[in-house]
Amino acid sequence: MLIEETYFGWTAYPHATGCTNPTWDEVQARRDEGLRPGVTGDQPHTCTNDICTHANTFGRVQVRLLCRDCDTVHTITGEGLTEARSTTDATGWGQTPLQVGDVWLWPGRPTLPGAQPHQYLVTFQPQTITPETLAGIITGYVGSEGEPLWVAGAVPDPGGAHQVSLTRWRYASRGLAALEDAAAWITTAEAHAYRPLVVAV
Repeated sequence: MLIEETYFGWTAYPHATGCTNPTWDEVQARRDEGLRPGVTGDQPHTCTNDICTHANTFGRVQVRLLCRDCDTVHTITGEGLTEARSTTDATGWGQTPLQVGDVWLWPGRPTLPGAQPHQYLVTFQPQTITPETLAGIITGYVGSEGEPLWVAGAVPDPGGAHQVSLTRWRYASRGLAALEDAAAWITTAEAHAYRPLVVAV
């Protein structure tokens, strides 16, 4: 999962309007067999899906959320769900952002278990990160001589000239030797903007 997908595109389940303590009880899950709609008799269904088992039942997972203050209940049901248990160290998501100079770095996944993340999203504030507060991205890579380097992108812009990860950026740095250098570069990206090349004919 790319770092933008780790942080963006997720929707919080809402509580009732005016809920004074919007907190979910312990999340509960149920695993059982579901019966396909319209099934009659013992004959398995037929379809053109080559990976379908054509069975009349299917493995189902249901997850439910309960808020006792506003009496809201959400039930999420899916067929053939993949479930994974992980930690914030392994996914990046859920960790407290790291302050480096005047910016906060929101970590992505590490390259190896226990290693430093290879990508960070950057904001100018430590509150919850959103597409609107996103200021930049920092991505690590290995240089031509095997040295670790960082490239920074600043000012998200759909028409930007630089693409780093999934997002286009108005400005992008050259390879920088330290994570701190990349963070500092983002704070002054407007000043680092390259002048357009003018060719006299």
